Amino acid sequence: MQPDPQQVQAAMEAMRADAAMWQDMAAEMRAAAQVADRLDLGRLQFSLIADELGMTDLYQQVQERLVGLIGQGADTFEATASALTTAAAGYDADERASVHRMKNIY
Repeated sequence: MQPDPQQVQAAMEAMRADAAMWQDMAAEMRAAAQVADRLDLGRLQFSLIADELGMTDLYQQVQERLVGLIGQGADTFEATASALTTAAAGYDADERASVHRMKNIY
């Protein structure tokens, strides 16, 4: 059974809404990465012994890794949003072309 035009339209709108949600989440992830990047702890925040044992360097490595992973998550969210937007546009173009062909048949 073929979907009717309203069902096709609803599906395309749902894809666009989902794309917007993924884009919003990507923006939130980017904001989280900026916050994580500013959470610097240095020698003053660690004790002398902890600093000498490498905790300051270890913290900075973990922080850099976390910021990178959050950024990768944001990239993935943006790619998902882009794929959904592209799919919706493709379905929209296919639907318009199909309707146009059907009207020219009669």
